[in-house]
Amino acid sequence: MRDYSFTKSRAMLTRLRKVDAMARARPGMFFTGYERIGGYPVFVERASGPYLWDVDGNRYIDYLLGYGSVILGHANTVVAAEVAKAVKTGVNPTLLCPSQLALAEKLVSVSPCAELVTFLKTGSDAVNAAVRLARAVTGKTQILQWGNHGWHDWYALRSPGVLPDTKARTHPFAYNDLADAERLFTQFAGDVAAVVMMPYEIEMPEPGYLESLRRLTHQHGALFVFDEVRSGFRIALGGAQEYFGVVPDLATFSKGLSNGHAISVLAGQERYMQSILDVRLTVTYYRSADAMAAALATIAELEANDGPARLAALGKRLMTGMNDAAARAGVPATMIGFPATPFVDFGYQSQAARERAMRRFCNGMLTRGVLMTPAHHWFLCTSMDESDVDYTTQAAADVFGEMARSTG
Repeated sequence: MRDYSFTKSRAMLTRLRKVDAMARARPGMFFTGYERIGGYPVFVERASGPYLWDVDGNRYIDYLLGYGSVILGHANTVVAAEVAKAVKTGVNPTLLCPSQLALAEKLVSVSPCAELVTFLKTGSDAVNAAVRLARAVTGKTQILQWGNHGWHDWYALRSPGVLPDTKARTHPFAYNDLADAERLFTQFAGDVAAVVMMPYEIEMPEPGYLESLRRLTHQHGALFVFDEVRSGFRIALGGAQEYFGVVPDLATFSKGLSNGHAISVLAGQERYMQSILDVRLTVTYYRSADAMAAALATIAELEANDGPARLAALGKRLMTGMNDAAARAGVPATMIGFPATPFVDFGYQSQAARERAMRRFCNGMLTRGVLMTPAHHWFLCTSMDESDVDYTTQAAADVFGEMARSTG
């Protein structure tokens, strides 16, 4: 453990908050809502593979990885080389790039639901387009949803800037609870356009749940939409729909697709996607050759090296090591989630105690050069190796030991 200094980060953040509204509004940067005593890194100097270095010279193993957008590792040389070649053709040429054809064909070949695709820039864009398309093709208005889908109006129900009429048409349902979805279908009988959901976040789908929910959705004449922004390319090349064998009508992809470059995809069955122009979808920057080159290179690297299997193996090693470390320390902590996107659950009775333990854990890991967040699950990348995982589990053992001694 070392005493990490954040002198430069603090000074730069002070300056940034004078001119950047988002930086001023956030209570923290990586640990939003979890202010860390002693500070935290904010500005990056460079990043390579699974590591990043902040402007104060501190190195971290990065388990945030661009909030899941970096799947191969930072500054991957293969992706960087393809992007450099693409940029020479012009950043946003007026005409279409041949790489768009290649990428569209590749996505149709690997994604079970994809008969047609269209390109956008962010995950939020793609899911918003799916919602509008579902309403257009069904003629219905209500959306049932589960998961995190970005910041657009249809989903951002707690925002004071969203109109009440918009908020009244989106309805969250409980995960792994088919009866709750049935209740909403009954409540809004004949007017549900789509079920929009992440296939999973941390909790696993119970056997038969996704299949039953898709069947229920179709019985009510609605579209079944997977938000695969996080899951796509991570647990299987074809995403959660391939992994679980449940094919949606529409699906969205972004994080994991292009190793950090800005591109997203709405994919789906032809009978729905052929109406895409009806929803007035237009994106100035979708044709950028650099992002499409990055996506093609990323998918090729994942295919060549069986990326999902590598992420699963590394994640299992991490989860086993951290479970063992917690057990030895006598700390009630259990690793949960998929190996590629693991998280830790503290088994204290009160929510306050669980949150306090999570903050202490992430703060302790930070002082050992491991960057994690208490806000949602972590990510692994294919450039990590066993030594990175083993260092992480040893750091966790030290932190769990400190936690046990302070409460013992």
